[in-house]
Amino acid sequence: MLNLPNITFPEVIRSVGGVHSSCIYPASDKLEGFFYYLFAGVFAVATLHYFIAKIAGPLVFGRGWCGWACWTAMVLDLLPYKKPSGRVRKVGIVRYIYFLFSLGLVSYFWFVLGAKDLFNNTTIALYWLAIGNISYYVTGIGLAVLLKDNRAFCKYVCPVPVLQKLTSRFSLLKVSIDSSKCIDCYLCEKNCPMGIELLKYKNQGKRILSTECILCTTCQDVCPKNAIKITFGFDSDERREYLKYR
Repeated sequence: MLNLPNITFPEVIRSVGGVHSSCIYPASDKLEGFFYYLFAGVFAVATLHYFIAKIAGPLVFGRGWCGWACWTAMVLDLLPYKKPSGRVRKVGIVRYIYFLFSLGLVSYFWFVLGAKDLFNNTTIALYWLAIGNISYYVTGIGLAVLLKDNRAFCKYVCPVPVLQKLTSRFSLLKVSIDSSKCIDCYLCEKNCPMGIELLKYKNQGKRILSTECILCTTCQDVCPKNAIKITFGFDSDERREYLKYR
């Protein structure tokens, strides 16, 4: 009979490619977890998740994560404010402030306090995860009610698009409107949860180049002429943001 050594699961994790055991801790999927493991040079859940879904992945599917896989948006999409009247100007800068705050917070713990094993404590990790998610939901629901817009949190506060927008502009998958079928009814624009002026791209013979597009296919679903679809290709044109404001 083969005698196997008595080792724990974290020790197994550590032994595979030198991966740190903290990769299994729950706070690793938050933005702060990404920064923490990035500083540590650790290949963990956060670094893998952000690389696939939010840095390299958008080169193929843009901000599809926001449209199909975000657990915060999953709840916000259940609210009744599905047809926003337009975006609020300049409020989007909040997401960049939040991003810098998150980076600064982790930098403070790492470089000033020397707390380089912060997320190795499961209790701290769970508290970080819980408080982070609760704050996201409270802020998201509050903004949705205030602005009558389910996706207000995505447009103005969520820090993740700061990373996604860098690479999603080169996305191979984008929404395309067939001008030969389009009747300019504007249903696509009226229902676009991200407030994109879709027909301006169509009138210029371009696919939807906006980095605010989340590939949710709402425009495709409401089009009465089946003129909208997601296509695969490369765009060498100048990237412009055509967004509808209040």
